[in-house]
Amino acid sequence: MTTLPADAVVDRRTRPKDRKQRILIKAAELFRASGYAAVAMSDIAAGVGIGPSALYRHYRNKQELLLAAFDQALSRYEEAVRGVDDPFEVARNVVGIAAQSQTLDALWSRDKGHVGPVARSELRVRIVEVSETIAAAIAKDAPPDAVPADAAAWSILAMVNWPGHRPLPVPPGDRDRVLSAAVRAAVECARRPDSSPDMAPRVTDLPVPMDPGSGLLPVARREAVLNAAITMFAVHGYSNVSLDDIGDVVGIAGPSVYNHFSSKRELLACGLDRAVAAMWLELGQVLSRSVDAAQALDDLLACYARFAQAHWDLIAVSLSHSVALDDEALLALARAYQDYVGEWRRLVQACRPELRSDEAHALVELALAVINGVVRVDNLRGPALPGHAQLLAKAVLNAPLPV
Repeated sequence: MTTLPADAVVDRRTRPKDRKQRILIKAAELFRASGYAAVAMSDIAAGVGIGPSALYRHYRNKQELLLAAFDQALSRYEEAVRGVDDPFEVARNVVGIAAQSQTLDALWSRDKGHVGPVARSELRVRIVEVSETIAAAIAKDAPPDAVPADAAAWSILAMVNWPGHRPLPVPPGDRDRVLSAAVRAAVECARRPDSSPDMAPRVTDLPVPMDPGSGLLPVARREAVLNAAITMFAVHGYSNVSLDDIGDVVGIAGPSVYNHFSSKRELLACGLDRAVAAMWLELGQVLSRSVDAAQALDDLLACYARFAQAHWDLIAVSLSHSVALDDEALLALARAYQDYVGEWRRLVQACRPELRSDEAHALVELALAVINGVVRVDNLRGPALPGHAQLLAKAVLNAPLPV
């Protein structure tokens, strides 16, 4: 396994033995940062300091590179969990390879549509098998009424992959320390009796169906187009959905979408703006009725878990497809998110004054990662999931950090 930095430049006059690995590292980095559709083979070649002909000696096309990136990340996880039945050892092993494989979730959730259906199915089976192996270790000797081990396993994978979406705001030397503590807290949470709060679902808490045409659509065409588009982006990937596809679901011609939105990108931006506005509205309501920071955090976790399950498609799109926004919209979204996380961080520090600001910030990021991660797993979404997600995320916020 190479330890070379991804941005290492190779002299064109040499042919290092690890050139193929350098190419793969750079390709995965570029795919994660910009999205598969936006990266050309020439970008990858330039990134490793070689000409296109040298690149094609190792990889025939861009899709082959994407498949290789998936395979390498998954192989590391498979090796980390193989034959290990102690849940804490599994957790340590997964954290240990996280730095090399943190692109997996970002690539999978955004770019899996760019590989063929057979390869995609095989990769999905491998991802599920990794999760099931972690879950089996967690479930061993756990009480029957504990938080389900499969929810805990997916929450762990979500946390170790979170830096692929957003870097943890702690110095590099502290990253594994914080991540290990958070992952251990999730394991411990799933190995004690379940004390999930009563989260009986309301109609507005029921998750958006994966088929955007399965229920009633708003009469207002603009709203119908927006709702359908966001779910389709989440299921199929932003770059794989055309205006004609959206129009078919809504019952209009593709070009008619332009009567309501100037572009597909505006559709994406509008959906993400809706998500951020809803999150801020709920946060404001929670703060206005809370008497202390601990109560506010509990209520925020409950509200966010409900919101994330009900709007899993918005969560998926905001995590994986916001890269398609223009620079101005992307910067505004990043500012709004940082301000939002800052409110959580303030509450965590009020409850845990021993934490540094960056440590509290990192725990908030990982707690949100838990909720964001489990709601995107199709077979987990159900009436009990918000309560389980809340419990796991609360354990992460309370994780003791070793000095």
